[in-house]
Amino acid sequence: MWHHPAANLVAADPQAKSLFHPSVTVIVTPLQIRFNDMDPMRRVNNSTYSSYLELGRLDFCNKYLSITELEDIPFVLVRIEMDLRKSLRPNTSARVCTWVSRIGKSSWDFSARIEGTEDGQIYIEAKTVQVFYNYRKDCSENIPPDFRSFLEQEML
Repeated sequence: MWHHPAANLVAADPQAKSLFHPSVTVIVTPLQIRFNDMDPMRRVNNSTYSSYLELGRLDFCNKYLSITELEDIPFVLVRIEMDLRKSLRPNTSARVCTWVSRIGKSSWDFSARIEGTEDGQIYIEAKTVQVFYNYRKDCSENIPPDFRSFLEQEML
C-alpha cells in the first residue's frame, strides 16, 4: 500500500529546502495559475487555494505511496485551515510546499505554504488534517507502526 521514501526518493527543490531545516524534505509542487482560477478582481479566487493544497497532497501521494487502486489511499481529509496573507495574481510564479507537522494516534497534519517561486513571498499558510482510513473496511484505523515511522521521518 505504501513504501518508505528512501526506496524511491525524489529530491526536493533546493531553493524550497533552504526555506526549512536543511535535513527536512519538503514536497514542492509548482503551480500553474489558470485564467479559470481568477475572480473578477484578477486575483486567484479564494476557493481555488484549497485545490492548490490538494495538488501538494497528491504530489505527496505520487512520490511516497504505491497506489494501484483508489482503495489503496490510506487516508481521508477531514479538515482544512487557511490563512490568506496576500492575493496571488496572474503571471506570478508560485509553488505549494507541503510537510508533515503533527502525528496523532489515527491522524496527522500536513502544513503547507503557497509561496512565490522567485521571491519567497508567502501567499497562503495552511494546515490539513488527515485520518488514516481503510476504505475496504470503511473505517478509520490507528496509524500502523511502519507508516507512523515514515511520517515521523518526514515531520518538520
